[in-house]
Amino acid sequence: MTKESASPAPTRRSRHLLSSLRMLVALPCRRLWRAGGCGLRAVCWGLLGLYFVFSLLVLVLRYVLLPQVGSYQTEVETALTASIGRPVKIASLEASWQGLHPQFALHQVQLFDQHGQLALALPEVRTTLSWWSLPLAELRFRRIELVAPELTIQRDERGQLYIGGFLLDTQRQGDGKGLDWVLAQQQIRIRGGKLHWRDQTRGTPGANLSGVNFDLNNHWQQHQFSLLAQMNEGLAQPLDVRGNLRHASFAKTLLNRSVWSGEIYAFLSQADLPALQAYLPLNSQLQQGKGTLRAWMQLDAGRMADLTLDVLLRQVQGKFAKDLPALDMQEIRGRITASEKISFARKYLPSVFGPAGHTLALTDFSMTARDGLRLPPTSIRESFTPGSDGQSEQVELSSPMLDLQTLVQFAEHLPLPAGQRQMLNDFAPKGVLKNLRAQWRGSYPEILSYQVQGQFENLSLRAQPARAAQAKRGKRPATAAVPAIPGFDNLSGSIEANEKNGKLVLNSTALALHTASYFVDPSLYFDRLFVHANWKIANDDLLTVQLQKFDAEQGNMRASFSGRHTVSLRADTDNPAGNLDLSGRIDRFDLKTIDKYIPASAPQDLRYWLTHSLLDGYADEVQVKVRGDLSHFPFAANDSRAAQAGEFRVKGSLSGAKLDFTAGQLSDTSKQALWPVIEQIRGSFVFDRARMEISGDTAKTLGVDLKKVKAIIPDLMTHGAVLQIDGTASGLLQQMLGYVAASPVQGWLGHFLDETKASGLSSLNLKLQLPLLHLIDAKVNGILQFQNNDVMLQPGIPQVSAANGKLEFNETGLTIPSLKAIALGGPLVISGGSQKDNAIRIRLDGTASAQGLISYLPPEHRRIMDGRLSGSSRYTAAVNVKKQLPEIVVESSLQGMALHFPEPLRKAATEILPLKVELTPLAGNESNQLRDELKLQLGTLAQARFLRQKQRDNDKGWRVARGGIGIGQPAPDSEQGMAWQIQLPKLNMDEWSQWLDNMSAKSAASAAVTDTGLESYFYPASLQLRAGHLHVMGKQFDDMQLALTQQKGNWKAGMKSAQMAGTLSWNEAALTQANSVITGRFDYLKIPASAAKEVTELLDGKKMQTQLPGLDIVVDQLELVNKKMGRLELQASNQLVNGRSEWQLRKINLKNPDAELKASGKWLQQADAGQTQLEYVLDIQHAGQLLNRLGFANVLQGGKGKIEGNLRWNGLPFAMDLPSMSGKMQLDLAAGQFLKVDPGAAKLLGVLSMQSLPRRLTLDFRDVFSEGFAFDGINGHAVIEKGLAHTENLKMRGLNATVLMAGKADIVHETQDLHVVVIPVVNAGAASVVYGLAVNPVIGLGTFLAQLFLREPLAKAFTFEYGLTGSWTEPVVKKLEVGLSHSASSAETSKTGRGE
Repeated sequence: MTKESASPAPTRRSRHLLSSLRMLVALPCRRLWRAGGCGLRAVCWGLLGLYFVFSLLVLVLRYVLLPQVGSYQTEVETALTASIGRPVKIASLEASWQGLHPQFALHQVQLFDQHGQLALALPEVRTTLSWWSLPLAELRFRRIELVAPELTIQRDERGQLYIGGFLLDTQRQGDGKGLDWVLAQQQIRIRGGKLHWRDQTRGTPGANLSGVNFDLNNHWQQHQFSLLAQMNEGLAQPLDVRGNLRHASFAKTLLNRSVWSGEIYAFLSQADLPALQAYLPLNSQLQQGKGTLRAWMQLDAGRMADLTLDVLLRQVQGKFAKDLPALDMQEIRGRITASEKISFARKYLPSVFGPAGHTLALTDFSMTARDGLRLPPTSIRESFTPGSDGQSEQVELSSPMLDLQTLVQFAEHLPLPAGQRQMLNDFAPKGVLKNLRAQWRGSYPEILSYQVQGQFENLSLRAQPARAAQAKRGKRPATAAVPAIPGFDNLSGSIEANEKNGKLVLNSTALALHTASYFVDPSLYFDRLFVHANWKIANDDLLTVQLQKFDAEQGNMRASFSGRHTVSLRADTDNPAGNLDLSGRIDRFDLKTIDKYIPASAPQDLRYWLTHSLLDGYADEVQVKVRGDLSHFPFAANDSRAAQAGEFRVKGSLSGAKLDFTAGQLSDTSKQALWPVIEQIRGSFVFDRARMEISGDTAKTLGVDLKKVKAIIPDLMTHGAVLQIDGTASGLLQQMLGYVAASPVQGWLGHFLDETKASGLSSLNLKLQLPLLHLIDAKVNGILQFQNNDVMLQPGIPQVSAANGKLEFNETGLTIPSLKAIALGGPLVISGGSQKDNAIRIRLDGTASAQGLISYLPPEHRRIMDGRLSGSSRYTAAVNVKKQLPEIVVESSLQGMALHFPEPLRKAATEILPLKVELTPLAGNESNQLRDELKLQLGTLAQARFLRQKQRDNDKGWRVARGGIGIGQPAPDSEQGMAWQIQLPKLNMDEWSQWLDNMSAKSAASAAVTDTGLESYFYPASLQLRAGHLHVMGKQFDDMQLALTQQKGNWKAGMKSAQMAGTLSWNEAALTQANSVITGRFDYLKIPASAAKEVTELLDGKKMQTQLPGLDIVVDQLELVNKKMGRLELQASNQLVNGRSEWQLRKINLKNPDAELKASGKWLQQADAGQTQLEYVLDIQHAGQLLNRLGFANVLQGGKGKIEGNLRWNGLPFAMDLPSMSGKMQLDLAAGQFLKVDPGAAKLLGVLSMQSLPRRLTLDFRDVFSEGFAFDGINGHAVIEKGLAHTENLKMRGLNATVLMAGKADIVHETQDLHVVVIPVVNAGAASVVYGLAVNPVIGLGTFLAQLFLREPLAKAFTFEYGLTGSWTEPVVKKLEVGLSHSASSAETSKTGRGE
């Protein structure tokens, strides 16, 4: 079907309509043609000519020029090279037609830079020529299309910019023709392009855009473009930018931003923020962050009318500027809207937060920090209009809900204007704002006007000072007055205010107000606060605050106030405190908190006294009324002008109140209050103008009950106001004394009552007048009434009981008219008082009983005096106290009192023994030290002098620094410690030791707990003793002289008597340490047998609390049990082994002309006398004389040799215990003779001398043994076990015979069981054999005989054997058959042969 046949045939009606239209068009044309005349016809013909010329030109281009365009390729390259000054190469050049428009195509177009490097590559360029080029006389294209172009943009080190190798001079202002030509082209397209950016000035890596697709459509003033490209991997993907812009008509240049308007859209996904900031001129320093950005921007005449930015950023770390803190965000999400108000002469985007006007809004904007801090979705709008033409800048702020603290924390990281940042720092806001609308005019802090409206919850702001109004000066506009804004925490309510007036409603809990301008304490805390108030500022500087309702709760306190306060905001006002009209009621007010509620306008003295005197308690039903000019507060009645200026009255009831009427002033000698604090006050108070009156129905002070106490200050405002105190106290006397001691009264009394102790009830009447500014001038009148009390006035004065009387005192001193009591077991009268020289003199007259004196002693010493005193005696005492130092003199004849001490301190009751005790205070060497001198004189018998000292700040008693005790002599002087000097005809130390031992036993328990200091009175530093007869340890020493001295702990005792002469020395400190030694050097020493017990106790150490010291003793002449032993050297040390004492006897040397004993061993402590163990060697020079020295006279003559071995026995080293003795003994003695022995003197030696044989056997050897056996040698070995000696080889060799012994001897029971063999000397041969066998110490008796008979058979016939039994005094001798012994000898020989 054809296009015509397909068309419907026109109807008649339509044909008629077309005919009518032709007529309507043709008729005017014909009329115009006729009316135009020649001119119109000429134009028509001209147009017709142009048409034919154009048609001819088209034909020539299409059929003549364009087909030959490829042949002009070289000419085109040359022309372009010459034109741009850079080499240009074109691979091919083609031409074609697109409809009526000619089209050109260039392939592989290359542009090189000045170094011959490729700068621009255009693989294909297609252009379609526009016929507008002819009438406009410039080249215009209907379409330009670049396919896969590649362009390099470079900035060198000098900052010069090269595009495609061509220098772009940014310093030269262009005419914009290039941009005009680009925007004049109808369409420009780029497909698949590449763009390279190289920046050598920033040192950043190159950036590349690939897949660049760009479209630009220009329609006269309307220009639409789009850009889509792929960025470097890691920067962002993709980049999408679109725009629709229009410029003003007839603009001189399109380079001017103000001619442009329109919209721009941009989208950037997966952006790496730290990588992107390297290519942007930003001050931010981002280290991490990725996100998506979408932006819409509206331009209006070059001004950013609106910028909308949707952001979604994650893991953002960095700074927006160098001087801002780092930001570490986990996520940023929301919409940011911004716009400029002023665009001329301002940079574009940087002006948003700069001095240009702007509007900034956040919508559902949220941020979450990595540390958990989160800004919830927030919407806020801020508008800033800069000042110009004399107008100040203006800021508007609005938000439906705003979390201030979180916003401020994030704002620290944002580049805010300086004024807004300072405002945030000054106010430090916290809390939530709702429906906020605020605006202010002026640059902070110089605000010209403001308006604010909204609600707030838990709001916190710092306090701001008031600022007075400022008049206009020069270009600076006038500023309105701003009242002081109190700081607060946790405030909730609403506000509506401007620079002229305002209204405030508060309904808050847990609130803190900071009102430095109103109260002394800048902070007030309330559990609940409800306030309804409004204010207005008149004449720019007069602030009036109307407090319609003020209800507050603070703990148990409830307060309700209303009133009005008017105050000038001018700095030079005469009344900075203003006028106040306030009334209210307070219940359960805590007096400790009064410092928080004193008006700042109150006088300093009043504020100080109130805050330091009212220490505790509660005030209830408190009525408060303040009205008038606060500069005259408290409107004192004695000032007529102030009294007329207003009124001030506060009254209420008190409970549990605590009053320090000295306002915290401390005493000079302690850190306590100058006067005792009054506590538990129950009563009332009234502050009426400047008068204060506190009435205490009941109260306490230091535990003392007070009644009807009044404290009145007639005029608090008077300089030197006087506090009047009047009251009565009753209670324990010790508490009364405690009150006196804690007040200045004690100083006025010379501290006489400082150490007074008392018991029982008493009463005190006291009136005080205290100048508050000079309490030292206080006046006092008091009476202390004694009511059958027990009192100890001073430590040196005996305690009195049942005291009755009174003690009167004032600021000048005290008086005791007559105080009757009982002391020291007898009646006592005390009288005296203060003197003109400020001393206090007290006289005591009384009677002391023995039991009373004992009771006066410290408890730990009382039992030691039991039975030592009896009876009673009168005494007098004078006590003089000056500067707290008592001087005491006590005198008594002691008649009527008996002393039952050992001689010489023994006295009958009828005897007179004058006693005088003097205690005199001395000046201290240190400020904290007390010193005195104590003297005692007991007739002519004894004198003592003690120089004592103690510290003021501790409770320890007096200690003796030095002194002397003389018995029978004057008291000696001592530079240090106690010196003793004793001279008596006789002195029984055993009696005194017994009493001292009993004293120690009775006071041991107390001494173990308490150090009484008694030792310092008697412990000697030196002692001189002379006694005609000295009884010690049951022994008497005649003409005893003892000199005991010490120096730096080293003691030395020189002793001389008929029994000893020598010295002992030791170090006191070392005695308690291991390896300590007592050194003794004696000319002579006599130890009787009776001293064994004492020596045992000494070595045992049972009475010692510590390890005994060692001994280093040398005695030139030792006499032991009346035996002269010679020179002794003893070195021994003691140690504790398993809790028992053990003496190591390292050296025992005992030497005399007859022998020398060298021994060592140890003595062990056991249940009885211990055990001695010795290793010894006795070198004998004269055995007979040695026995004579030991008491065995005429037993042995001559004899020289050695006895050695080891022994142990129970007992002391010098007292052998035979029943326990065990050990071994080796005897080797030569050249001696047994003399005729008296059995009573040396029974054992009688056995060895063989004297018993001749008496029993009258036929045998009478000539050999009767007068004593002479021997050439005696040797043998014996074993002793518990007093039983056993030997097998004792041999005695003589000129006439050889004697062998074997068997045992009971040393304890003095019995024997011995086998004795006597071998006479028959001939020289037999004698030599016998001698040879006898000198062998290892051959026993049986072996001896067997070998003898084998060598000399004839000797058997002359050998005699005996059995010796019985006691040593009555021995039984039995002759044995030689055959029997020979059989035994053979058996023994057989055993010896077997090695037994």
